Amino acid sequence: MRTPRTWTIAAAALAAGSALALLGCTTATPTETPGVDRLGTTVLRYRGPEVDVVLSYRMPSLGVGGDWLFLDLAISGNTRDSVEVKRDRIAVRVPSGDVVGLASQQEFGEAYPELASALQRASVAEEPLDYWAGRRLASLDFLKVPGTGLSLPSEWVNDQVVYQGHLYFFLPGGVQPGRYELRIDLPESKVRIPFRLGSGQDS
Repeated sequence: MRTPRTWTIAAAALAAGSALALLGCTTATPTETPGVDRLGTTVLRYRGPEVDVVLSYRMPSLGVGGDWLFLDLAISGNTRDSVEVKRDRIAVRVPSGDVVGLASQQEFGEAYPELASALQRASVAEEPLDYWAGRRLASLDFLKVPGTGLSLPSEWVNDQVVYQGHLYFFLPGGVQPGRYELRIDLPESKVRIPFRLGSGQDS
């Protein structure tokens, strides 16, 4: 059984390895979706008129079947003007075609006791997502572990700050293999980032 210290050491080693891998990756690979590039095996970057988004789906790529989809996200603005990113405008389209909204804080809080061990594994599997040199890093607080602070209904992003955090979606039918799409609806544009889980995971 791993102790908290063992988890910390493992997380540090994994992060260091991932950082070295990113340093060796100097170019992004375009995908079939305009505006979306592949930065790594499970890392995609969207560049749009209002925001830039980097998405990691490493955790669900390690195994499907659970009722919760865990994604890691970093988001920054493209201009000095701030853009409001609302929690209730974030969703994921699942392979069946249904669109599932981001879990509510109440849903996440009630499920947390059963999710704690999976979330610990997810923290070990995190990938570096801050691709914006010189910008301030802030926490994306749409969903919070119970007892660690208040969740926020929205964040204002611009080209001075990078918000980074976790997104959790409750999928009653379980996380199935197939094509997914992260969706973020903004005031004047729509972010769409397709990705695939299971065999043939490239988007």
